[in-house]
Amino acid sequence: MIRSVRYIPFVISILFLAACSTTRTVPEGDRLYTGADVKWKDTIIKKKPKDYSTIKTGMEERIRPLPNRRFLGMPIKLWLYNLGNEPKGKGLNYLLRKKWGEAPVLLSQVKVDRTDDILTSYLEDNGYFNADVDHTIKNSGKKKAGITFTAIPDFRYTIHRVRFDTDTGLLGHHIMLTTRKTLLKPDDNYSLDKIKEERERIHAFLKENGFYYFTPDYLLIRIDSALGKHQVDLYLTTKKTTPPTALRQYYMKNVELFTNYDLAKDSAQQFSKGVQYQNFTIIDPDSLFKPIVFDRTVFLQRDSMYRLSSHNITLQRLVNLGTFKFVRGNFRPARDSSLLYARFFLTPYPKRSLQVEVSGTSKSNSFVGSQLKLSAKNRNFQRKANLLEISLGGGFETQVGGKTTQVSTNAYSLNGEVSITIPRFFTPVIRFNPRTPYVPRTRFSLGYEMLSRPNLYNLNAFNLQYGYIWKQTKFLDHALYPVAITYVLPSSESPEFLEQKKQDPALAQSISKQFILGSNYTLTYNNQSPEKYHSFYAYFNTDVAGNLVGLFAKKQPDGKKTIINNDFSQYIRFSVDGRHYFKLSDNLRWVNRLFAGYGIAYGNSTTLPFVKQFFNGGSNSLRAFRARTLGPGSYRDAPDDPNNPGAKNLLLANAAGDIKLEGNTELRYKPTSLLEFAAFVDAGNIWLGKTDSASQEPKVFKTNRFLKELAVGTGLGIRIDASILLVRFDISFPLRKPWLPENERWVFKQIALGDPDWRKENLILNIAIGYPF
Repeated sequence: MIRSVRYIPFVISILFLAACSTTRTVPEGDRLYTGADVKWKDTIIKKKPKDYSTIKTGMEERIRPLPNRRFLGMPIKLWLYNLGNEPKGKGLNYLLRKKWGEAPVLLSQVKVDRTDDILTSYLEDNGYFNADVDHTIKNSGKKKAGITFTAIPDFRYTIHRVRFDTDTGLLGHHIMLTTRKTLLKPDDNYSLDKIKEERERIHAFLKENGFYYFTPDYLLIRIDSALGKHQVDLYLTTKKTTPPTALRQYYMKNVELFTNYDLAKDSAQQFSKGVQYQNFTIIDPDSLFKPIVFDRTVFLQRDSMYRLSSHNITLQRLVNLGTFKFVRGNFRPARDSSLLYARFFLTPYPKRSLQVEVSGTSKSNSFVGSQLKLSAKNRNFQRKANLLEISLGGGFETQVGGKTTQVSTNAYSLNGEVSITIPRFFTPVIRFNPRTPYVPRTRFSLGYEMLSRPNLYNLNAFNLQYGYIWKQTKFLDHALYPVAITYVLPSSESPEFLEQKKQDPALAQSISKQFILGSNYTLTYNNQSPEKYHSFYAYFNTDVAGNLVGLFAKKQPDGKKTIINNDFSQYIRFSVDGRHYFKLSDNLRWVNRLFAGYGIAYGNSTTLPFVKQFFNGGSNSLRAFRARTLGPGSYRDAPDDPNNPGAKNLLLANAAGDIKLEGNTELRYKPTSLLEFAAFVDAGNIWLGKTDSASQEPKVFKTNRFLKELAVGTGLGIRIDASILLVRFDISFPLRKPWLPENERWVFKQIALGDPDWRKENLILNIAIGYPF
């Protein structure tokens, strides 16, 4: 402790020198601009308006330039800039001045008189017609200065009356239909933004009712402020210069689709003969697509009124089909009539594609490996815009250090999948086509995977799925799989491995025959955006198995039910994952995540199938603990315990549970586009729902003790963002070990970064692709 105190004056000196360096490059006669404040001066009005914070924020957003950016109150980029000199080429000075640093923002760059005018205009737009703005420059020291802008508002004008002065024509009639939903209300504060919103609202209503050529600029709102009492009358009308085409209500004369449009053959294609299908025409001289492709995609129909929503849905669905590289719409009126011709020019992607992927893996349990995957796609299978995907893959995995068994730990895998995705709801009974811009999809898939551990066992897994995928809104996604069948069959089990299974029930459960006839539903909400200060991700999944088949299955003498002479699983499983992304600054984010999962087996099953249980640890979970080695509860395998023979089997990390709770918090700082740093804390554990054995009691979830059984870990991370992928390195260590005696679980006092034995046991490096959450 005394040694650490010695360095405090040195650190303070460095920080003081760095602080002084902020003005090193400020030119003589100028000052470093430290920012602006906005104040409100009451003259006639004795109190601030209710929306003062909004008005103040609006004024602050209009002040330019912004001062130098700060991180935790420190202008780090400015310090870096001042450390360098004017570069003469590529080198350290170039990096400090041009890449890492930020030039000082000077007081002379602030145009104060123009800013006064901009802020005054903003106040007028919000009802303060007689407002004024003044400024004061406040010097700080010899080289710094800030500015205070003071708003002198006077009275605020409100709306007295709103009148819609329209003629008796068709356009005027439709404008009058919107008056009940007007955004301009008597006694509301005058607001130019609200007036603009009103024009856009009326424009959207008119476009939805056939007025194709109408724009918001044709609406005029006159303001009468001569009433006194600080009120205004608003008169909404159409401009006298509005062209006749904007006054007409249009209907569709014809809708044409050019399915293989090529700019080089533009003139020839436009005169090609088309095929009439339902209420539109398809020009497809190469017979690339069957008409059913566009059956539920084109919402603009011949002889129907033009609607903006139908226009937009048609364009977006054509794009979202995933078959066309470019989609362009063109509308033209018939001469001297209220009819429209619509043409959509579609340029398809290449029908077939082939992709090869080679990947490497490194796990926190000392396993490394590689995988090769070959994928073939047909984007227009059966000429129906169906997506056919065929994938084949193979790989290997081996343990490179810390081997705990005498048997081979090498593993080889082979997998394949065939899937067909249909761009519509494929239902045998009813026709269902929601009126949204997003293409609903039906997916069928059949897959096989084989995992081989030589001299131990082979594990074969077959799966069949049939389901529906659709977007409800921009942020809300659904996935419903009414049929999800999984069949797991072990083979070639060696005598040595069979003996290990007898000693370890968890291992026996994980490598066993499993037959799952289930359904699952997933709801996902995701509004993440780099521009938002607060964004969210939420995921909910429910998975059930064996319910319907259990009603018809044959009951055996031992009480078990079978189908095709196979036992099947019965369970219900829920999981919820919620995340909050908080943008603290342009390059600093705080991310929090909470996960909860619960599963219960019943009927034909006493436990959840191993593939449906919850696991902890690893690069995307509790990073201070190796994958599948934590829990359940306060239980831990003890290899040296003579009373626990199953614990000697460390062949496979397989700690699993029926209940999972996990929380993560992570601070991410990105000083450059390529590099990002992180500091994080993870907490959580897994538990069993129930047990028939007293010796397994520490594994069971209990409400009066589960908080005491949470594991906690912390660490630091470095991420390299190469645009197409993000490589992540997270190094972490435990802070709380739930398997220790209750009063010894916090291990702060045991942390010894300089001790190689401590590092070997506790320090874990996770290497992964992408963010953990």
